[in-house]
Amino acid sequence: MRTETKSLAASRCQVFLSAWVLYAGYYICRKDISPTTGPGISHFALSLICFGAAYTIAQFVGGSLADRIGARRTALAGAAISILCTSLLAFHTPSVPQLMLLLGNGLGQGLGWPAMLRLLGQWFQRGERDRVLGWWSTSYILGGVLATALTAWLVAHTRVAVLTGFEPAYLVSSSVLLCAALFFYFGTAHLAQPVPPHSPPPASSLSGSTAIWAQARGWRQILTNRRIQVISIVYFFLKMTRYTLLFWLPLYLTSSLGYTQHSADHFASYFELFGFLGPLVAAYSLRRWLGERRMALGAGILFALAFICLLHPVLAGSGWFGAAVSISLMGILIYGADVLMSAMAVLDAVPDHLHGRAAGFVNGIGSIGQTLSPFLVTILVLQFGWTKLFDLFVFFALVAGGVCAFGARLQTDQTASINRSVG
Repeated sequence: MRTETKSLAASRCQVFLSAWVLYAGYYICRKDISPTTGPGISHFALSLICFGAAYTIAQFVGGSLADRIGARRTALAGAAISILCTSLLAFHTPSVPQLMLLLGNGLGQGLGWPAMLRLLGQWFQRGERDRVLGWWSTSYILGGVLATALTAWLVAHTRVAVLTGFEPAYLVSSSVLLCAALFFYFGTAHLAQPVPPHSPPPASSLSGSTAIWAQARGWRQILTNRRIQVISIVYFFLKMTRYTLLFWLPLYLTSSLGYTQHSADHFASYFELFGFLGPLVAAYSLRRWLGERRMALGAGILFALAFICLLHPVLAGSGWFGAAVSISLMGILIYGADVLMSAMAVLDAVPDHLHGRAAGFVNGIGSIGQTLSPFLVTILVLQFGWTKLFDLFVFFALVAGGVCAFGARLQTDQTASINRSVG
């Protein structure tokens, strides 16, 4: 028994490390462009819209695939697609083929998230997932920081190559993802798949018509789940805010606050560098004080975010220290709420065999907000200025926080009803 327990612990550590490395590699191929690498704001916005649309579709597809054929296969398939499309972007191509490659990269990237949550949900139990997901989320946060730094360094040191029609930043990032995928492949190759108690047979073992019916029934369970509905609404506003800041902060700092490009990149990195603290604070707060009251914690975080966004123009205008504090706090709050909603709350809202579809659905709805985020810059900012954008973030945070508070009340009522029936 002791040997078996030790073997299981070693396997779980291996799964966690493999998933961490792979998703960090995923993110390096997702955030390897910036507004400064394209010919203009409108071109960059179009690129993000195309990527976001494909990514949104792939979330729903990836959720079904992860539940049907397995999380490991789905994650590796997404990585392979992303590697191929990103590496081809290294060679100068006309606009239409370039957008097609961005669409392909978005499809590959979209398979990663539901597969990773399905995998971690299989290997870790309900009471321990919050801490596991809190630490695992540092993969894509720190992966984004590495991608930005790597891209900036390559752009600064390969100007000649870029002028000749070759952009090595894409080739390097795709090589990093390839190494991460190989590490994941060999790290999870010989691990026995844990089967939760009382789980239905995997969809891949069912016949054609039965499998289709099982998939449809699973999606109906997702769509009618009140907790998933609440989480999806919250995540729509949250992800729209996160991706707007994630990709456009450097441009805001240079065009609105007058920072140099180097200083803008430096301050914008605080959003992610300090943001990785958010999921850890959320995870350990739940464990120590709040139990499973994730929606209550989410409401508190989002109301705090609304307050920081309201103060941001004043803090940013006070000098570099105020801007750094504001950007750092927004990163902590946004990333904390992000993992809390899209991962921790989702896995506990549905049975184990629906983890892939639930994660894909919630992140797919959030990715619709991600796809719309470039319009906030190209329309709202260009017409009314950056201050109005932060006013809109205040509104988003208040709406999302209010929905979260409703979800917390709903959870409290459900718990009280269950306790009364048991009593």
